[in-house]
Amino acid sequence: MSDQEQSATPAPETAAKAGHLGVALATWLFILDDAGHRPADPAIQAACDALREGTSGEVDALGQALVAAVEASLGTDSSVDAVKAWVASQLGEVHVGSIGGTSRDERTRSMRTYQFHTSLPFVACIFDRFPDGSVGPHWVMIERVSETVTCMDPYPWDDLDEEYAQPLTDFMVKWELADCASLTFIA
Repeated sequence: MSDQEQSATPAPETAAKAGHLGVALATWLFILDDAGHRPADPAIQAACDALREGTSGEVDALGQALVAAVEASLGTDSSVDAVKAWVASQLGEVHVGSIGGTSRDERTRSMRTYQFHTSLPFVACIFDRFPDGSVGPHWVMIERVSETVTCMDPYPWDDLDEEYAQPLTDFMVKWELADCASLTFIA
C-alpha cells in the first residue's frame, strides 16, 4: 500500500484526499448515514451527526473528526477482506455486497443496475499511479457509471474538488488489477 493510502492522519484542507481509505470510508458512511443507514459504532454516529449539524466554518474539522473515528474503529489492517469485514460490522452483514459478474460486460451491467436501484455510490478498490510515481491500490467512491466512470469527491465538505471522470475501459482495467474489489450497500 502506498504511504498516501496508509496515512492515519487526514491531510490538511488543501491536500488531496483521493485514495485515502479512511476518507473514502468516512465519506461513504456519512452518505449512507444521511440516507438513514446508521453505522454501528457510536463514535462514528456522533461524528456523522456533528458534521451534519456543523456550521460552514466547522466542517473541515468535523470531517477530520469523522475520518479519525472511522480510522480508530477500522484499525490498521487495510486488506480487502479486513475492510469488508469491518464495513459488515458497521452496517450489518446482510447490508454489504459487492459488484458481481464473471465478465466485464456483466460487471458493468451490475454497477449500472446497483446505481439505478439505490441511487447510492459504491466503493471500489483500483490500482492507480500516485503523484510520487508509485503504483498501488486505493479506494474510490463511484458516483456514476456510463461510458465514463465518475469517481466522487471523497471529502465533499472541503474546498478541494476531487471529482473526476475516466473512460469506462480505463476504470475497468484499474479495477480488474485490484481483483474487482468493491463494497455496495444492500437495503
